[in-house]
Amino acid sequence: MRRAVLPVTVHLEPMRVADLDDVLIIEHRSFTTPWSLALFRSELKHEGSHLFVARPDDLPTAIAGYVGYRVVVDEMHIVIVAVDPVRRRQGIAAQMIAQAMAHAREQGCTRATLEVRASNVEAQNLYFRHGFAPVGTRPGYYMRPKEDALILWRDPL
Repeated sequence: MRRAVLPVTVHLEPMRVADLDDVLIIEHRSFTTPWSLALFRSELKHEGSHLFVARPDDLPTAIAGYVGYRVVVDEMHIVIVAVDPVRRRQGIAAQMIAQAMAHAREQGCTRATLEVRASNVEAQNLYFRHGFAPVGTRPGYYMRPKEDALILWRDPL
Protein backbone atom coordinates (compact mmCIF):
# COMPACT_ATOMS: atom_id res chain seq x y z
CA MET A 1 0.00 0.00 0.00
CA ARG A 2 1.31 3.45 -0.93
CA ARG A 3 1.50 6.07 1.73
CA ALA A 4 -0.64 9.15 1.35
CA VAL A 5 1.46 12.24 0.69
CA LEU A 6 0.13 15.76 0.54
CA PRO A 7 0.69 17.59 -2.74
CA VAL A 8 3.33 20.30 -2.81
CA THR A 9 3.58 23.28 -5.14
CA VAL A 10 6.82 23.85 -7.03
CA HIS A 11 8.14 26.48 -9.38
CA LEU A 12 10.80 26.04 -12.02
CA GLU A 13 14.01 28.03 -12.06
CA PRO A 14 16.81 27.78 -14.59
CA MET A 15 19.37 25.21 -13.46
CA ARG A 16 22.71 26.68 -12.45
CA VAL A 17 26.14 25.13 -12.04
CA ALA A 18 25.70 25.63 -8.28
CA ASP A 19 22.68 23.24 -8.42
CA LEU A 20 24.60 20.35 -9.93
CA ASP A 21 25.70 18.65 -6.71
CA ASP A 22 22.07 18.28 -5.59
CA VAL A 23 20.91 17.42 -9.11
CA LEU A 24 23.50 14.63 -9.37
CA ILE A 25 22.31 13.09 -6.10
CA ILE A 26 18.77 12.89 -7.48
CA GLU A 27 20.10 11.68 -10.84
CA HIS A 28 21.98 8.76 -9.29
CA ARG A 29 18.99 7.82 -7.13
CA SER A 30 16.65 7.90 -10.14
CA PHE A 31 18.39 6.25 -13.10
CA THR A 32 20.36 3.10 -13.80
CA THR A 33 22.39 5.03 -16.40
CA PRO A 34 22.68 8.50 -14.85
CA TRP A 35 23.92 11.58 -16.63
CA SER A 36 27.43 12.63 -15.67
CA LEU A 37 28.51 15.99 -14.29
CA ALA A 38 30.17 16.67 -17.65
CA LEU A 39 26.93 15.99 -19.53
CA PHE A 40 24.94 18.35 -17.31
CA ARG A 41 27.62 21.03 -17.74
CA SER A 42 27.51 20.54 -21.51
CA GLU A 43 23.71 20.81 -21.59
CA LEU A 44 23.85 24.01 -19.53
CA LYS A 45 26.09 25.54 -22.21
CA HIS A 46 24.12 24.23 -25.22
CA GLU A 47 22.21 27.07 -26.90
CA GLY A 48 19.04 25.06 -27.59
CA SER A 49 18.96 23.37 -24.19
CA HIS A 50 16.70 24.40 -21.31
CA LEU A 51 17.32 22.82 -17.90
CA PHE A 52 15.24 23.70 -14.86
CA VAL A 53 15.18 22.75 -11.20
CA ALA A 54 11.90 22.50 -9.30
CA ARG A 55 11.96 24.37 -6.00
CA PRO A 56 9.20 23.40 -3.55
CA ASP A 57 7.30 26.32 -2.03
CA ASP A 58 7.50 24.60 1.37
CA LEU A 59 11.33 24.57 1.23
CA PRO A 60 12.47 27.02 -1.49
CA THR A 61 16.20 26.36 -1.07
CA ALA A 62 15.77 22.64 -1.86
CA ILE A 63 15.59 20.93 -5.24
CA ALA A 64 12.63 18.56 -5.51
CA GLY A 65 13.35 17.57 -9.11
CA TYR A 66 14.43 18.80 -12.50
CA VAL A 67 13.36 18.77 -16.12
CA GLY A 68 15.21 19.47 -19.33
CA TYR A 69 14.37 19.87 -22.96
CA ARG A 70 15.97 20.91 -26.22
CA VAL A 71 14.38 23.06 -28.88
CA VAL A 72 14.73 21.62 -32.38
CA VAL A 73 13.20 24.05 -34.88
CA ASP A 74 9.68 24.33 -33.39
CA GLU A 75 9.72 21.11 -31.35
CA MET A 76 10.24 20.56 -27.65
CA HIS A 77 12.35 17.43 -27.12
CA ILE A 78 12.09 16.49 -23.44
CA VAL A 79 15.40 14.86 -22.56
CA ILE A 80 15.20 14.40 -18.79
CA VAL A 81 12.66 14.41 -15.97
CA ALA A 82 13.44 13.35 -12.41
CA VAL A 83 11.93 13.85 -8.96
CA ASP A 84 13.83 13.23 -5.74
CA PRO A 85 12.64 9.80 -4.54
CA VAL A 86 11.71 11.21 -1.12
CA ARG A 87 9.47 13.84 -2.81
CA ARG A 88 7.64 11.52 -5.25
CA ARG A 89 3.85 11.12 -5.33
CA GLN A 90 3.32 14.80 -4.49
CA GLY A 91 2.39 16.02 -7.98
CA ILE A 92 5.85 17.48 -8.62
CA ALA A 93 6.50 15.75 -11.96
CA ALA A 94 3.12 16.88 -13.31
CA GLN A 95 3.87 20.47 -12.35
CA MET A 96 7.34 20.32 -13.89
CA ILE A 97 5.99 18.96 -17.19
CA ALA A 98 3.21 21.59 -17.34
CA GLN A 99 5.56 24.46 -16.52
CA ALA A 100 8.24 23.25 -18.95
CA MET A 101 5.65 22.95 -21.74
CA ALA A 102 4.46 26.51 -21.02
CA HIS A 103 8.06 27.70 -21.22
CA ALA A 104 8.59 25.82 -24.50
CA ARG A 105 5.49 27.48 -25.97
CA GLU A 106 7.01 30.85 -25.05
CA GLN A 107 10.14 29.75 -26.96
CA GLY A 108 8.00 29.12 -30.07
CA CYS A 109 7.57 25.35 -29.77
CA THR A 110 4.38 24.02 -31.32
CA ARG A 111 4.69 20.31 -30.47
CA ALA A 112 6.62 18.06 -28.08
CA THR A 113 8.23 14.63 -28.02
CA LEU A 114 10.04 12.32 -25.61
CA GLU A 115 11.06 8.71 -25.08
CA VAL A 116 10.03 6.66 -22.06
CA ARG A 117 10.88 3.11 -20.98
CA ALA A 118 8.30 0.62 -22.24
CA SER A 119 8.00 -0.76 -18.68
CA ASN A 120 7.57 2.63 -16.99
CA VAL A 121 3.78 2.67 -16.95
CA GLU A 122 3.62 5.29 -14.18
CA ALA A 123 5.64 7.79 -16.26
CA GLN A 124 3.65 6.91 -19.38
CA ASN A 125 0.41 7.68 -17.55
CA LEU A 126 1.83 11.04 -16.44
CA TYR A 127 2.65 11.91 -20.05
CA PHE A 128 -0.71 10.64 -21.32
CA ARG A 129 -2.44 12.96 -18.80
CA HIS A 130 -0.48 15.81 -20.40
CA GLY A 131 -1.74 14.97 -23.89
CA PHE A 132 1.13 12.84 -25.19
CA ALA A 133 0.34 9.81 -27.34
CA PRO A 134 2.51 6.87 -28.45
CA VAL A 135 3.63 6.89 -32.07
CA GLY A 136 6.28 4.17 -32.16
CA THR A 137 9.14 2.43 -30.41
CA ARG A 138 12.92 2.58 -30.37
CA PRO A 139 14.10 -1.03 -29.94
CA GLY A 140 16.90 -1.46 -27.38
CA TYR A 141 17.04 2.29 -26.69
CA TYR A 142 17.78 1.95 -22.97
CA MET A 143 20.71 0.12 -21.38
CA ARG A 144 20.97 -1.36 -17.88
CA PRO A 145 18.57 -3.00 -18.31
CA LYS A 146 18.29 -3.12 -22.07
CA GLU A 147 14.77 -2.11 -22.99
CA ASP A 148 12.69 -0.55 -25.74
CA ALA A 149 11.51 3.04 -25.55
CA LEU A 150 8.08 4.28 -26.46
CA ILE A 151 8.16 7.43 -28.58
CA LEU A 152 5.50 9.89 -27.45
CA TRP A 153 4.34 13.06 -29.18
CA ARG A 154 2.02 15.88 -28.28
CA ASP A 155 0.83 17.91 -31.27
CA PRO A 156 -0.14 20.67 -30.82
CA LEU A 157 1.81 21.61 -27.73
